[in-house]
Amino acid sequence: MAFVTVFLKTLGILVGALTFIIFLNLIFYFNEEKNNNFSFIEGDEQSKNVIAVLNLNGPIINNFNNTLVGNVIEYIDPKIVENYLIDLKELKPKILIIKLNSPGGTVTASSYLERIINNFKKKNKNVDIYFYSSELLASGGYWVATTGDKIYASYGSIIGSIGVSG
Repeated sequence: MAFVTVFLKTLGILVGALTFIIFLNLIFYFNEEKNNNFSFIEGDEQSKNVIAVLNLNGPIINNFNNTLVGNVIEYIDPKIVENYLIDLKELKPKILIIKLNSPGGTVTASSYLERIINNFKKKNKNVDIYFYSSELLASGGYWVATTGDKIYASYGSIIGSIGVSG
C-alpha cells in the first residue's frame, strides 16, 4: 500500500511538472511577434525603392515542434524565414539583403531553406537578392547563399563549402 501511495504522488508531481512546461511553451509561442517583422529605418516612406534586410544567424534546423522557442541560442528555422518572405512580398522590395551567418545545418533544413528562397526569387523576378556574411558562411549556409544574385563578405569572414559540392 505504501508503494502505491508513493507511486501516485510521484506520478502526480511529474504530471504537474509536465503540464507547467507545456503551459510555459504555449505562453512563449503565442507571445511571439507575428505581424511586426519589418520596420522602417530611414529614407522616404512613400518611395517605391525599398531595400529589405533580413538577419539570419545560427545553424539551419527544422524546429517543427517549437522546442527551441525561448532558448538562448539563435537558429534559422526555414518555416519562420518562409513566413518573413510572405510578409515581405507585400512591401515589394527592389533589393533583398540577407545577412547570413551560419555554420550550416541539417541537410533537410538547408535544402528546404534553399527551395524557399529560390521560390521567392522565381515569384518576384524584380527583386535582386544579395547575401552578406560578416562571420561564417559554410556548408548549408553557403548552399543557401548560392541562390542569391551575389554573395558579399567582410574581410576575414570564413566562406566556403564543407561537402556541399557532393
